[in-house]
Amino acid sequence: MLSETELIILIKAGDIQAFDEIYKRNWRALYQMAYRSTCSQEDAKDLVQTVFISLWNCRCSIDPERYNTSYLFRILKNNIINFYKQDSARKRRLENLLHPDSTNHYTNEDNLIAKELSVVIEGEIRDLPKKMQEVFILSRQQNLSVSEISETLNITQRTVKNQLSNALKILRTKLGML
Repeated sequence: MLSETELIILIKAGDIQAFDEIYKRNWRALYQMAYRSTCSQEDAKDLVQTVFISLWNCRCSIDPERYNTSYLFRILKNNIINFYKQDSARKRRLENLLHPDSTNHYTNEDNLIAKELSVVIEGEIRDLPKKMQEVFILSRQQNLSVSEISETLNITQRTVKNQLSNALKILRTKLGML
């Protein structure tokens, strides 16, 4: 069994089998770290894939004598930071489109995009199961608390929380957001 240093030397030479071996040795630990950071299987898989793409793309510049597994974790950590920066910026843009205030100057195209997105979101909410839809609307559109929703619908607070969580997961998946 080859050491990681020997595998990196082979990867530098373009050896795909050595790359596969590095992948097999490290993907699970990287995935677990990414999943703990994102709580999303898809995002975690994407982040880990990006780590290995980065490793392959910069293989020629890696010094095998200085390489260790923490190199992959540093790449992952940077990817996670960038992921949250991009996610935060995307959420701000979406929020600005959905709730414009008087200080923003939107073009007609921005307003059209916001209206179209609003229609899509409303449609996805209508596609939720009936009880989940009721809970979601009471929470997000009527701003009722979990206990108020529980009393209104005569269901437990735990059920309300589960319904909200499931609704958000469904909407995030369908709308491609976190």
